[in-house]
Amino acid sequence: MKALDEVGQVNDMIRLIVDMRAKLVTELSSLPIVQHIYPSDANFLLVKVNDARGIYNYLLEKGIVVRDRSKVELCEGCLRITVGTEKENSDLIKNLRAIL
Repeated sequence: MKALDEVGQVNDMIRLIVDMRAKLVTELSSLPIVQHIYPSDANFLLVKVNDARGIYNYLLEKGIVVRDRSKVELCEGCLRITVGTEKENSDLIKNLRAIL
């Protein structure tokens, strides 16, 4: 009910997430470890990568939590990455670049 009372604020948050998702797609697309980014209208991306398990473990060691979906049927080799804050997304990309 509170969200309905503050529709303007909710819409601003949605716009911010959409913008951050688009920037994240652009950044991820530039990485050679990324094979495919599936279209998304949600606050997360499903990203097919070269070594999902290895990347998942590396990011976890760095304190970055993503979801390993590589053992889920039709999601083989994929990580589910939630759209975070600008800093969180930047840290993610920086750490993914460090793998290269």
